Amino acid sequence: MTVATTSLPGNPGPRLQSAWNAMNEPTRAVFRVHLLGNTSAEYLADWLGRSGTAVSASTIRTYRRSLRSSGDRDDR
Repeated sequence: MTVATTSLPGNPGPRLQSAWNAMNEPTRAVFRVHLLGNTSAEYLADWLGRSGTAVSASTIRTYRRSLRSSGDRDDR
């Protein structure tokens, strides 16, 4: 099953959405797996910062919590 990577489930917030919009499709496909998976928020925040789009680990954790509470997390 192929999942479209044009958008993120739920409401990612402005910084995370901006980082997502700056990625090309192959990068989005890989990043999505890590964002919706178990990769640490600190690692992802560091990777995004090194890629030129600063997003805090706190923002990533808040996004993940919102997905869990809304049930959207299964949309991988």
